[in-house]
Amino acid sequence: MTSKNTSIPVHKLQERTDKGIMMSYVSGAAERGKIPTTMHRDDHYIFLFQESGVSKMILDFQEIELNGAGVFYILPAQAHQILEFKQTSGWFLAVDTSMIEVRYRTVFEEFISQQRPVKPATTDLGQIKQCAELLYLFFMRKEQSFVSETTLRALVSAYVGMIAEIYLLGEPQKGIRNLRPQVITRQFRKILRSNFKSLKRPSDYASELCLSLSYLNECVKEETGSPVSHWVHQEIVLEAKRLLCYSNANVKQIAFSLGYDDHAYFSRLFTRLSGMSPLQFRKLYRE
Repeated sequence: MTSKNTSIPVHKLQERTDKGIMMSYVSGAAERGKIPTTMHRDDHYIFLFQESGVSKMILDFQEIELNGAGVFYILPAQAHQILEFKQTSGWFLAVDTSMIEVRYRTVFEEFISQQRPVKPATTDLGQIKQCAELLYLFFMRKEQSFVSETTLRALVSAYVGMIAEIYLLGEPQKGIRNLRPQVITRQFRKILRSNFKSLKRPSDYASELCLSLSYLNECVKEETGSPVSHWVHQEIVLEAKRLLCYSNANVKQIAFSLGYDDHAYFSRLFTRLSGMSPLQFRKLYRE
């Protein structure tokens, strides 16, 4: 009998380890059974360093493929599912958010314009591999002292920092210009991710940032091409799509969980933004 899940399963790192990290090496099909294959979220970061092979996954309704050597990351709360491994060898690292320095979180959550796999230079691949092997060695130690725990954290920071640097180097350079709109847009995106269920109006975000709505819209549109309202709606609709596709919650329950008391209004909003009703979307993606 199928259980009636009203939310997407969340894998919690604290339930699996008290170290703040989990690391495994996948070689061909040897470790395949240890990687979750059902749609789920994590309450932590996932970093994939693939040495060879082909990996495919679904990440928030986008198919991601990593072919050959490269790196990729998954943010906490993103709905994802592994689709395929073909002779894949590489490292999986799960890291508690508290162990990732704020400057690196800023890179992954605010600087990156498009979340995609990146192929590092050959020299960078060698350095990442060395760091991964050393990190895995310390992770697998049976006995931990305060010194080795500190070393483990330092190695996590170094490893994540290398990946952050690779992504930064792969970002398009926009040249010398006014940086204030860029900073404001990053701040807006950060507040949006944490508060989209409670803050619905663009003016709410302007108030949070102590800015006028017109100036906030000007900055966000300059950086992204779209106004604040567009990004607020996109965040709401994305979460709604996750719940429609991967949970059994009804439309009224989903609307309420997203901060809408009027589920009819929510349905109209979803239909306008998605081009189909919530039930049409669920039927389309579940068939």
